[in-house]
Amino acid sequence: MEWGSTEWADEYCWLIDAERPGDYPVLARAHDVGGWHRYDISTSEFLYRVLADADFQPFGIAQYDLGTTFTPGSGDDE
Repeated sequence: MEWGSTEWADEYCWLIDAERPGDYPVLARAHDVGGWHRYDISTSEFLYRVLADADFQPFGIAQYDLGTTFTPGSGDDE
């Protein structure tokens, strides 16, 4: 289930397994790096590392010093 994406077309998803309720690893795919990456960490830790850890490749954006911001979605699926 996709829960986020970036303006660079990176995709962030949860891996949902009916046999492991409550366990939602993060799956992420960078637009310019093939394949999915699995992270057995919380969503909040994943986002923190994306925003603050310049060595969190291929997803870390801290190295670019972009002055990161967050804009919540509208809540509409349309």
